[in-house]
Amino acid sequence: LVVVTLAPVSTAAAARSWVKGDVLLNVRTGPGSEHRPLGAITTGDPVEILDQSNGWTQVRSDAVGEGWIPSGFLQEEPPAVVRLEQVEAEATTLRQRVDELTAEAESLRAAQQQAATAVNEQSQEIERLSAENAALQSDVIWPVMLTGASILMTGGLVGAWARGAGRRSGQRVRL
Repeated sequence: LVVVTLAPVSTAAAARSWVKGDVLLNVRTGPGSEHRPLGAITTGDPVEILDQSNGWTQVRSDAVGEGWIPSGFLQEEPPAVVRLEQVEAEATTLRQRVDELTAEAESLRAAQQQAATAVNEQSQEIERLSAENAALQSDVIWPVMLTGASILMTGGLVGAWARGAGRRSGQRVRL
C-alpha cells in the first residue's frame, strides 16, 4: 500500500503548453468535476503538462500549483495575447536599442566632425610650415652662395695678381 502511494503519477516528460481560447478554467484536485477547485487559470497562462487521464490533464501552474483541467483547452504555441505581449516587449526593446544607436551615431558624427576639423587645421599648419621652411632655406642659401663666390673671386684675383707679378719681374731688365 505504501509503494502504491509513493509511485509517480506519470513517467511522461513534462511539456509546456498554454490555455487556449478566451476561457477561465477551474484547476481541480483530481480528474473530474466532482473534485474541489484549487483556483483558476485563464487564456495565455502557461502550464506544464504532467499527465493525461480519461479526458483530463494534470498540469502545474505558477498561479495555482498542480491540479487537473479538462483536456482540449491547451495548445502548444502561445496564444495571440501572449505573442502580442512578447512582440510589444520586443518592440520596446528594439525602440530603446534604436534610440541608443541613434545617440551613438550622433556622438560618432560629432567626433568625426572634430577629427575632420583637426585634420584640416593640421593640413593648413603643415602647408604654412613648409612654406616657412622653404623661405628659411632660401634665406640661408644666398649668404652661403655669396660667401663662396666672394672667396672664389678673391682667390682668383690673388692668384692672378701673384702670377702677373712674377712674370713682370722676369721681363724687366736688370742692371
